[in-house]
Amino acid sequence: MEENILKLGKIFERWVTMDLSHKGMNDKMPSVSYIASSVLSYPATKNMLESLPGDEMVRSIFVAYNLLSGDNDSTALDKSRRIYMIDMKQKNGDEYMPDVECEECSGLGEVECPECDGDGELECSNCEGRGSVDCGDCDGDGTDEDGDTCYTCDGEGSESCYDCEGDGSYSCSGCGGEGKLECPECDGGGEVEGSEEVVDIEYSTIVTQDESLVEGIELRLNNDDSESIDSLLNSFKGQIMIINVIDDTVDFYNEWDGEGDIEYKLENVKLNHKGYKIGKDNKISAF
Repeated sequence: MEENILKLGKIFERWVTMDLSHKGMNDKMPSVSYIASSVLSYPATKNMLESLPGDEMVRSIFVAYNLLSGDNDSTALDKSRRIYMIDMKQKNGDEYMPDVECEECSGLGEVECPECDGDGELECSNCEGRGSVDCGDCDGDGTDEDGDTCYTCDGEGSESCYDCEGDGSYSCSGCGGEGKLECPECDGGGEVEGSEEVVDIEYSTIVTQDESLVEGIELRLNNDDSESIDSLLNSFKGQIMIINVIDDTVDFYNEWDGEGDIEYKLENVKLNHKGYKIGKDNKISAF
């Protein structure tokens, strides 16, 4: 396995060197993330990377980084033998009250018209929905006072209802025939102000071979100096891969203990973690 990791690391080193040369960036030292992105952008090297077990996949990228940094084969391989994964949570803002789905309309912004029960029409009260009424001239008999066929209704005994024009119903004035009304609870927006404070956070996993970065993060968290983690990560930015970036919104008090000044939480540090995969977006992620 070790020989295979070194061999692939050297292949990836050569590919990235050519990649930088084509871009006129020979004097640039690529970051670990750039090496991973570059290798995944070329079908041949991408196929090599995808065929590897998770730990070999990540180690070969770090071997390429070490070789490009000037390390010899032995040192480059040795540095890659211990990979640290640090799961982080970063707060992206202060607590706030988010809008939630309106229960009155289930988020639709509309409610059923109470006048017509959502039908959009009302039964004509004059003809009770029949569309016709007794003939006014013959009182529904179909004959006049002389016993002849009623001229008005032609002997039918009924005539079209003048209120509904024979339809038996008429458009509901409350909803204009739509059957729906704007929800009064949310004014048609489908959402109302929530009652729980939440905060937006970002989950991510930092992958590094540098133990001093892990120690630096732990030291700052133990000393409640989480604000300086940003500057620490920035100083190591060329030596880390950040994977599994997921935006989420969580309950503020449960997740952040009602404080508001905590910027990072160290979840755990895993040694030699083997769960990696390449997604459809050509990004390495952990699972």
